[in-house]
Amino acid sequence: MINTENSYERVAFVKRIAIFQLGYETNTFIAGRAQLADIGSGGWIPGSEIAELFAGKRAGLSGILAAISERRAAAVPLDSISRGGAYLAGPVMSRECVEEAMDHICAELTARADEYDAVCAAMHGAGCADGYDDADSYFLRRMREVVGDKPIMACLDLHGNITDEMVSLADGLFGIKTNPHVDFYDAGYTAAAALLDTLEGKKTPKMALRRLPLLVPIACGSTLDGAGREVKEYVADYVRQHGLIDATFFHAFAATDSVHTSASVLVVADGYVPEKEAQEIALHIWNMREKFSQPNYSASEAIDAALAAVKDGYVVINEGADNPGAGCPGDGTHLLREMIRRDLPRCIMGPVLDPAAAAECHRHRVGDRFRLEVGGHTLPIYGEPLQAEVELLALSDGEFTCVSPVHRGAQMHYGPSARLRCGKVEFIVVTNRFQVYDDRPYLMTGADMKDYSIVGLKSSNHFRAYFREIADAIIGADTPGMFPGDLRKLNHQKVIRPIFPLDKDTVYTGQWP
Repeated sequence: MINTENSYERVAFVKRIAIFQLGYETNTFIAGRAQLADIGSGGWIPGSEIAELFAGKRAGLSGILAAISERRAAAVPLDSISRGGAYLAGPVMSRECVEEAMDHICAELTARADEYDAVCAAMHGAGCADGYDDADSYFLRRMREVVGDKPIMACLDLHGNITDEMVSLADGLFGIKTNPHVDFYDAGYTAAAALLDTLEGKKTPKMALRRLPLLVPIACGSTLDGAGREVKEYVADYVRQHGLIDATFFHAFAATDSVHTSASVLVVADGYVPEKEAQEIALHIWNMREKFSQPNYSASEAIDAALAAVKDGYVVINEGADNPGAGCPGDGTHLLREMIRRDLPRCIMGPVLDPAAAAECHRHRVGDRFRLEVGGHTLPIYGEPLQAEVELLALSDGEFTCVSPVHRGAQMHYGPSARLRCGKVEFIVVTNRFQVYDDRPYLMTGADMKDYSIVGLKSSNHFRAYFREIADAIIGADTPGMFPGDLRKLNHQKVIRPIFPLDKDTVYTGQWP
């Protein structure tokens, strides 16, 4: 049973933890400015609903709640942002957005100052706003101004761009370790447990940060295999062997063009600043930098590779450069256009964002044939709208429950959706922007994976948690877009140079920048 602000009054001696969620991942190469409604995904979640919404789920707040409950402490839930625990990504936040968000949270922290002993937040680490290139430091600074010397700890995303200021403002920062992100819960639990150990005088967490002149291409960042898995296992072993509280290798979010953008190692130890440990881990990872690479296929090359890899099931082609989870529009037409050009049988392209096309489909009946314009409505780099003669195969309200390990149990809201056929190729159009985590965005329209040989989708890594063990193979299509596998395609202006892999001759000796 979870203690909340209503129960700690009956058990006055328990430790009381204010909790909330505020996470956002910024892709500075996407045009426009994000407002609070964009990052709030349905508005503020009232603090009174936090326990019911997050308890028993796999989100960061879920882990925080679990640790607090197990230790017989009391959660003091505050209003939060990002319903369901899935952090949002998009363009730079407006100044008004971040200031309004923190005004709201700090007002609650001030009004309820007598109700909590410490703060534990689910954050991200790669936020960027007008006037605040390091938005997460701004969030922490505003909190610190309100709570004074009360401890503040937070869990962060693996793709955080971690800064010295963030470390100086917090008492403990704990990153997730996996990509696909299946351990939000674990990071939240670790943060809350460390916070309670601090309040109870059992531990004194101290942090050391080492930034690296390194950007990990998202296409090479999966921790299920390859260099990503090797580093994850190395860091976990190092933590055990050296008796550390925690250590995280943050891959960085390379689509945030900022002086703060870089991979980093953050180590948390009990009672001392673990500078030596942080440097040892950082140097080990630096010496592996060349392993973070893989082929970057065009749409045509990816399809060729997929056709060669099909066995008895299906091959997934992921169009990561248009990953909605990284702030991309999700309406790119490059891979779909190539599929239709080849008129591939047993082929389906997953959700393409196009509210107008979805609405037009819902004005028709299943079986109708008509001309439809699909995708290509945001940025020219993602391709022109596709003009297609289509047959309407199915309609859906876009509502389903996620079964992927990444967000299992989360309610997904794609909105009015439709499955269509153009020639031999099928594809899905949706109203709301989400990346694909599992087969539910297909199944919601009646599309069963066993009926296909090639399955296209827009995601970078999270889909792998579901598809890796059941697909014949996974092939990446590095089509034109704002989240490419080849980072040299992005026009970085602010990132500190030289930095690998943008600059192959980059040197690192243990201290950077």
